[in-house]
Amino acid sequence: MGFVIKIGGSLADTAGDVLSAVEKAGIPALIVPGGGAFADSVRAQSFDDDTAHWKAISAMNRYGVFLSSFGFARTETLSVPESGISILLPEKLMRHEDPLPHSWDVTSDSIALWIADTVHQPLILVKSRAGNLSDTEYVDSHFPAFQKRCGVQVSAVNGRNREELSAFFDRICFSSCRR
Repeated sequence: MGFVIKIGGSLADTAGDVLSAVEKAGIPALIVPGGGAFADSVRAQSFDDDTAHWKAISAMNRYGVFLSSFGFARTETLSVPESGISILLPEKLMRHEDPLPHSWDVTSDSIALWIADTVHQPLILVKSRAGNLSDTEYVDSHFPAFQKRCGVQVSAVNGRNREELSAFFDRICFSSCRR
């Protein structure tokens, strides 16, 4: 079994540790980058929703390039690798498919959920804090209802807590390796 794993852009300073934990778990993973500081710079502008949407997705691509600098392959293909880790650069795919509303109600969280639903794999959100998946202060406001509709199995972990992160991916490895 593979996973779609969204790594929050706010974790840029610990992204190497997060990717190492995923790699150590030995699970096939398609990494969806968040937007982080790149998306924050878009938010600071007064763009219309459509322009902001595409600029924020472009920001995800930039963060994806950064994540790949830790030695992982980039991909624009919507598939979980059979083994190892691939970093998705989502802009081309999202422009082609355009599956979600264009507003700040949709962020990389909902984009990652759409990707997980499309490839029929569970989603792991690696965020910069612990939280509740029904809390729109933790995920974007589109996410909770979208998750109910699509039924994707979603879990989240605090990427800033190394012990929690390691234990989480150890459990994932143990569960997926037993199958």
